[in-house]
Amino acid sequence: MKKLLLGLLVSLLVACASAPSWQGMSEREISQWKAIGFDSTQAQNWRLRGFGPTESDGWIKANFNLDTATIWAKESFNVEEAQVWSEAGFEIEEAVTNRSKGLTPVRAN
Repeated sequence: MKKLLLGLLVSLLVACASAPSWQGMSEREISQWKAIGFDSTQAQNWRLRGFGPTESDGWIKANFNLDTATIWAKESFNVEEAQVWSEAGFEIEEAVTNRSKGLTPVRAN
């Protein structure tokens, strides 16, 4: 019985230790992430990619996930620009090429 309890305790400690936390964030930042509905895992993932709470919320509301938001942001698109290009049916490569030519997206009807 003691071995079983000890095993459960060790398992619990390992599980808690590996769970993402709010480490490295101020109380204000944690509050901002929580206000937009992010848990510590989501917040840490977005934060590691260089996004803050407000920016992340914008990308989520525009229907971008972390990976696609990262790709568009890496190419210097803000969320509004990325949304317009994406909703017009452009993939990132096409958007980059056309934007470099000074073109803007036209929404398909």
